Amino acid sequence: MKWIRYLRQGFIEVAGTRYDLTHMRGPTFELAIAATPRYPALTLRIEVEFTSHCVSFGSKEDEILDFDVLGHDRRILDHRDMPRVFCFDRYRWSQSLPELMRTLDGHYCNFTGYGNWLVIRAIDDRGQEVDYEIYFQLRRHGGDTLRMVVESAYVRAYGTPGPGVPHERKGRVRFHVMAAKVFRGEPLRDPGHHRR
Repeated sequence: MKWIRYLRQGFIEVAGTRYDLTHMRGPTFELAIAATPRYPALTLRIEVEFTSHCVSFGSKEDEILDFDVLGHDRRILDHRDMPRVFCFDRYRWSQSLPELMRTLDGHYCNFTGYGNWLVIRAIDDRGQEVDYEIYFQLRRHGGDTLRMVVESAYVRAYGTPGPGVPHERKGRVRFHVMAAKVFRGEPLRDPGHHRR
């Protein structure tokens, strides 16, 4: 079944257990941006959408997902109609996403080099620190509204290489600065990228 249909029904059932998806319907929140010498204060409305990638994984290169082994009830078709597998670990972490979105205003976001943003949060879970990586696009959506599409969110497995740009080389920008620039149509430049 397609992700949008799972969202509408509000759950996915796997092996007789129902997993609530109502938290994935995406929150809307307001972001207050203080005045600067150049710009007046403004309040933006942020509408959030979560894709199926926040609760599922896809096939690796040259790999075919075997739903006879994985379970046909774990099959989710993403926005491109590509089959993905409902992931219990991603689902568990996804339950914190709506609240994390509401608290982004005080956080830095990293440039990934792929036109989307990455927020890495150290989360102490079961006594371990992990990187919960959240990839998203932010665009103006008319009026005083920005649309945030959270493309993927997962805990990076220990020893797995990073997403394109090494962590220590990523430029950072505060979320409210990024939101203000997107709203005003200003270019976002990676401060960690130095031209030679």
